[in-house]
Amino acid sequence: MVNRTASAPDSATGRGSVRAYPRLPFTGSESNVCRPAADGPRSSLPSSPVDPRPVFSSSESLERGHAPLSRPSWSRTLDEPLKTPGRLGAHGRSSVTCSSSPQLSAPFSSSEPGAAANPGSSLQLQTLLSNMDSREGVYSKLGGLYAESLRRLALKCEDHFTRSQRNPLRFEESNWSLFRLTSNKPSCNSGDAVYYSAACASDPSNSYAVKICKSPSMEAKQGHLYGLSVLQSMPPHFNLQQDCGHFLACVPQSMLPSDEVSLPGTSASPLHQPPAPAQQAERERVVVIASEIPRHTAADFVREWAAFHKSQPEVYERRVCFLLLQLCHGLEHLKEHGVTHRDLCLENLLLVPHLPRPSKFPQQTAADNGSGSGGAESQRHLPRLLISNFAKSKRRSPEDAASASVDPRVKRDHARLAPEILSAAQYRKFDEFQTGILIYELLHQANPFEASPALKEQDYRCEELPPIPSVSLYSAGLQRLARLLLQPDPIKRIHIQEAKRVLQSLLWGPRRDLMEQQRERGGQGVGFVAGARHEGLLNWLDVKRALLMMKFAERSLEPERNAELEDWLCCQYFSSAHPLSLCHTAELLYSL
Repeated sequence: MVNRTASAPDSATGRGSVRAYPRLPFTGSESNVCRPAADGPRSSLPSSPVDPRPVFSSSESLERGHAPLSRPSWSRTLDEPLKTPGRLGAHGRSSVTCSSSPQLSAPFSSSEPGAAANPGSSLQLQTLLSNMDSREGVYSKLGGLYAESLRRLALKCEDHFTRSQRNPLRFEESNWSLFRLTSNKPSCNSGDAVYYSAACASDPSNSYAVKICKSPSMEAKQGHLYGLSVLQSMPPHFNLQQDCGHFLACVPQSMLPSDEVSLPGTSASPLHQPPAPAQQAERERVVVIASEIPRHTAADFVREWAAFHKSQPEVYERRVCFLLLQLCHGLEHLKEHGVTHRDLCLENLLLVPHLPRPSKFPQQTAADNGSGSGGAESQRHLPRLLISNFAKSKRRSPEDAASASVDPRVKRDHARLAPEILSAAQYRKFDEFQTGILIYELLHQANPFEASPALKEQDYRCEELPPIPSVSLYSAGLQRLARLLLQPDPIKRIHIQEAKRVLQSLLWGPRRDLMEQQRERGGQGVGFVAGARHEGLLNWLDVKRALLMMKFAERSLEPERNAELEDWLCCQYFSSAHPLSLCHTAELLYSL
């Protein structure tokens, strides 16, 4: 809902009441205090790329880190472990190494079971220390402990990266005067808005983005407000832009894009009245306060890194895989809440550099405009990707479903509808298709359907899509993924969760040669995930998890070395990977 201030009489002219919008530039009044977000769905812990399934607190000791037998913590989909004999004594190896990545959980309180020492923890410690004469048994237990440690590390990374999303402040129109721009130059120009960095007097330790939505027409404003309502209807997510408050405000022409300055009829004053002198250079726009300041869009990234793609294709395409992986995490969150974005393009994907936030904003730094040493430093780190602009999104309405089940006439009409109409199947894998197009564009290739419009006019086959030049280790896998996402038949098109697993496999393995090796060892008459192949992939996971823990242990001794976004994404993968999902992904990626 849009916040408005009450209109006031125009004492200078003696006319009736005129809309009084807040105006830029900002003034430093501190009479208004912003209020915290209201309790409700948005005050819960922020969602993340990690699957939302409970697990033990990261504050527990490893001796008590195994799931109780009555509470299986693994996924019931492709991540579900096979019912194989246990390799950890009382606890099967699958119960320790195969659970899905958890949602961040709070430490146990003193009133909860398990908070105090109990005989169960001693028993589990005895189980870990039992059968010490068996080298294979000890290795299996170490593998389980490494998996548990990675899950805990993923939780710590989640807490580190999502801390700014916890209990965010909510700003209303009355808080507008608390903000001051920290630069008169835009930090980013995206598809639907222009962004400026700002500081808030009531929250000086954090920076904010002032998002000024483009397009002055009433239809465009309604689209912006609808998109913001969709965004606010979902819990926050690391890869979705966060709205800390929005309203209509008067904005100086100097802050608008050059192509909008000369547009007629955009003044905030009524058309039949001449604007006051103070309003002549102002325009009414939807203004959003966002918690993260984007510095680039994906379109800027593609344009600025074109030469780098030619000189270092493997480094560039690996970064593309990371950006696509973050996009898949965000889209997976949207699907969980019944939302289809429907406007995935390079201009609507924002990039936020992963740099520590300064506590004060006395002047614009080199990192503010992406130039100088600050810009070079930000390029070395993986940026955070944010999905923005939900003006064209579609949302499943629980109210509609409820009314259809109650009203007998509606229920009778629905009973005669085809499934694809009733379930809006045309939107079910809409975002997957657009993600396939984005793969081409991120790799400096044209949209296949713009380059060859005839493709959509006929029943094309995926093999007819233009090839992606093979210039790196990742090119063939990205080509394969694009074809899986651009399947003309939505039923054959892969789900965004499967696309996420393909990207994880491209980034961290297992590679094709290992999968083929496991296939040959399994024998011709054995199923794809049975026997030796299943055991071999478990061993591969153990080795990779051990190497990761060694890496993190060594890095912990380096001064001022914090966790990076790539570390979090990697921990998520290896804390939840299971041979069944690895084999299914290999079938998709390598056609095994």
